[in-house]
Amino acid sequence: DMGLFFLFKIMRKDFFYFVNMRGFVRLLISIVERFVIKVMVDFTMLIHLRGSCEMGGFWFLVTLLLSMTGSFASAYLYSNHYEDDDKLDTESLQAVLGSLSAIWVLSALSLVLVMDRKYLSTFYNFDTASDYGRKCFLNAREDQDDVKSDTLADHPDMYHTWGEELLKPWTLKNWDRWEEEKPA
Repeated sequence: DMGLFFLFKIMRKDFFYFVNMRGFVRLLISIVERFVIKVMVDFTMLIHLRGSCEMGGFWFLVTLLLSMTGSFASAYLYSNHYEDDDKLDTESLQAVLGSLSAIWVLSALSLVLVMDRKYLSTFYNFDTASDYGRKCFLNAREDQDDVKSDTLADHPDMYHTWGEELLKPWTLKNWDRWEEEKPA
């Protein structure tokens, strides 16, 4: 599962974490960060980590489905293949697993009912960190240059990804003002 997650991120050019570092340090930080985030989601399903810069909506949904089916598969294997004196009662195991699953489903449905609908797609979309940064950049109002600058600072490699068609016109439009204001 971890290997598939890493492969998925690498194939989509979304593996490197958005730290402004280069070389081996960036690779090491990205490996550790992606590993920790994946383990946290596997065991806690923290919905905050579904964002495009972390797990991504699609892989979050895959992890959710694998966790739910894995729980029932493990209970089945335990009930049918574990032979020991301290074995749990199959009916009790199924009741606990069913109850926990029902609580989780009710919690998820409650969240969907009260959440702002514009965020629903974040649970299943295929956006990468680059896609997310581009959307933030494009959706910022004309007077929100600080938002655009922060987006570029948070995603240092975006110039190569987004290309000149997006960043060059914005830079040229604001250059004279920046020369005059001398922002930090």
